[in-house]
Amino acid sequence: MAQPPVKPPRVSVLLPFHNAGAFLGAAIGSIVAGSFADFELLLIDNASTDESTSIAQQWCERDSRIHLLLEPRVGIAEALNSALARAQGIYIARMDADDTCHPERLMEQVAYLEAHPGIGVVGTRTAFVSTVAEHRGMQAFVHWQNSLITTHEHYVKRFVDAPLAHPTVLFRRELVEQFGGYDTGPLPEDHELWLRWMDAGVRFAKLPMELLTWNDHAARLSRTHANYSVDAFFHTKVQWLAKWMKRKLNGRPVIIAGTSALCQQRAALLEEEGIAVQAYTNVKGGGVPGRAFIPHDQLPPAGKAFVVSFISQRGTGDRIAEFLASRGLVEGADFILAA
Repeated sequence: MAQPPVKPPRVSVLLPFHNAGAFLGAAIGSIVAGSFADFELLLIDNASTDESTSIAQQWCERDSRIHLLLEPRVGIAEALNSALARAQGIYIARMDADDTCHPERLMEQVAYLEAHPGIGVVGTRTAFVSTVAEHRGMQAFVHWQNSLITTHEHYVKRFVDAPLAHPTVLFRRELVEQFGGYDTGPLPEDHELWLRWMDAGVRFAKLPMELLTWNDHAARLSRTHANYSVDAFFHTKVQWLAKWMKRKLNGRPVIIAGTSALCQQRAALLEEEGIAVQAYTNVKGGGVPGRAFIPHDQLPPAGKAFVVSFISQRGTGDRIAEFLASRGLVEGADFILAA
C-alpha cells in the first residue's frame, strides 16, 4: 500500500551559524521549547571550525524536525539562500545563533499573518541584553526598532535604518519566489531585502510584544563585519531611495536638510543615482558654498518640494520630522528621513 504523502511543515526556521558553539544550543533549544510545534528547523553550518557542528548534529539526532545543511561559502546571505532552496514551509522564520526565542513567538506570528493576508512580513519587538561595556548605541538602535509597529511606520522609516530586527521576522515564502532572496554582495543583506520588497509593495508590521532576546556581544557580526558598517548601509539604501524618489517627485525640487561635510557626501551619492539637488537647508543657518540655501522657516509648503534629511545625530531626525509636520509637510509624501 502506498504511503500517504508527508505533510510539509507550516514554518521553516532558518538558523545559520559559524563558530557559534557558545550560543547555538540555547538558540536551538528556545525554538524546540516553544508553543508552536509545526516547524522544521534548518541549521546551516557556514564553515564552522569549532564545536558548533557537533552541537547541531546532536540536536538533529534528538529531533526529526531539525536538519543540518552545510554551506562552505562563508557568508550569511549564502547560507540563508541555501536554506531557502531547501525550505518546505509556507512561512519562513529567521533566527540567529546568538539569540533566544520566547515561547510564544512563532505561534503569535503565524496567527498574525493568517489574520492579516495583506501583510507579508511580521517582526516582533526585541529584548536587548549586552555583554559589551559600551552598548548605548546598539541599545538605542533596538529601542528605535521597537518603536516602529505599524505598516506605515516601517515604510516611512525604512531609509533611516533597518526597521525591524532580522532574527525576529516571519515572512511568506512566496515573497522569495516573487521578489528574490538575499543579495550576496558586500552589503547588509537584511536591509537590502526589506528595501527591495517594500519597493515592490510588500507590507511590513511588528508585534508589540518582545518575543526574542537579542544577545549583543563583541563578536556579533553586526558589530564586526564590514557588510554592516555605516557606509555599507548608506550605499545600499541610497540606491533604493533614488529609485523611489524618481517615482515620487513629479518635478518637485529636492532640498537636502543638513549642510555638514557628511550630508554633502551623502547628497553627492544621491546625485550620482540621478537625483538633482536644488538647495540645502539647516536650522543653524550657513549653507554650502556654491549651492542655493533656504532657511528652515522659509521652506516651500506641502506639495511644492521634497526634503531629504541626511542629519544623523541621534534624536535629530525625530525633531526634524516634528518641525516639518508642523508646517504641514507629510512624511513619505513631502519629506523623508534618510540617516
